[in-house]
Amino acid sequence: MAERSPVNPFSPSFGTTPPLLAGRDDVLDRFNEAIEAGPTHPDYTMLVTGDRGTGKTALLNTMEDTVSNRGWLTVTAASSSEPLSERIAAEALRSLEQFPGGERRIKLASLNVLGVGLELEQGSTATVKAGRLTSVLEQLGEALANKRVGLLITIDELHDVKRDDVRDVASAVQIATRRRQRPIAFAAAALPLIEHSHLADPHMTFLQRCARAPLDPLTPDETRRALREPIVSHGSFINNDALDEAVDSTLGYPYMIQLVGFHAWRMRTTTDEPISVDDVRGAILEAEHAMVEQVAGPVWNRLSPMDQRFLVAMLQDETDSSMADIASRLGRSPQHARTYRRRLLAAGALSPMPAGRVRFRHHALRRRAQDAARDDPDLTRPQGETTGF
Repeated sequence: MAERSPVNPFSPSFGTTPPLLAGRDDVLDRFNEAIEAGPTHPDYTMLVTGDRGTGKTALLNTMEDTVSNRGWLTVTAASSSEPLSERIAAEALRSLEQFPGGERRIKLASLNVLGVGLELEQGSTATVKAGRLTSVLEQLGEALANKRVGLLITIDELHDVKRDDVRDVASAVQIATRRRQRPIAFAAAALPLIEHSHLADPHMTFLQRCARAPLDPLTPDETRRALREPIVSHGSFINNDALDEAVDSTLGYPYMIQLVGFHAWRMRTTTDEPISVDDVRGAILEAEHAMVEQVAGPVWNRLSPMDQRFLVAMLQDETDSSMADIASRLGRSPQHARTYRRRLLAAGALSPMPAGRVRFRHHALRRRAQDAARDDPDLTRPQGETTGF
């Protein structure tokens, strides 16, 4: 057994990579094969989708580490007020400027939304004007291709990036990667609702053609491995009954796995003790509270008042709910109820089921709906057909 360590091996923070990235070998194998093959491989441009807490950002982090170990450059971006194309261009040029051992050095001279000024030094100084992000990526890609390396662009929370900004970046990557065959790979992560927003835009053909990598919850065996191996590798132990209860509680959600593991580790008086069932039960309470606040909360806050009423109407059922019952409880027609069902599926609040049934996507969202119904009794009252939504 490894030497005992007081350091908690779990990392329940959004955007951090867990000690063991279990259950994502297939996606990483596809990505590694694409990087080896080059721009003609269909997985060279990839869109990772999944609910909050399924490990999208951790997967992007691992992809970046993978290419960095091969000598590649990486540029990471996410939604903000600054244009995405501007940030990617600036970061790409800064990365190339720091590229070791290169004969070519590119300095960022000026940058604005519509154009980029570059100063190219190679023996003598020359100035290259780039009108768009496309020009930056083509020039950078050519320089990297000569050194047999490449650039990976990753974008997190793509669903929150303004649509026009996404179009600009997608157009530039499509031309540089697919048409010009430059070694510029692309991986973005988004909530499933992107299927009904950006990907529904007829002008988003590049994103529509990106390879898809949907992240499902981990299997029980993968969950068991993600919990047990970090504990053992840090010189400790978890009882089998405790491990079984921990696995069942997480429902395969990577973020919940990290939360349960983290709190179970710290529940003990000393790391010399094995993690017990009592430790795990205390950890589950802490983890479920965090899931309600940090995972279910953002989903709930995106919903319209009528969407929220739909979820509250489901609380009368233990598991699945009948669409006919929901329509009746809401005081709405079946047609209106089906509209809300589609919206809630797109928002990641409901799990896909046969058309006549609905189910919460995650038990944390059920608890969030219960809290809301307790705090606002109006959410439980039927609404007439004339009520807006």
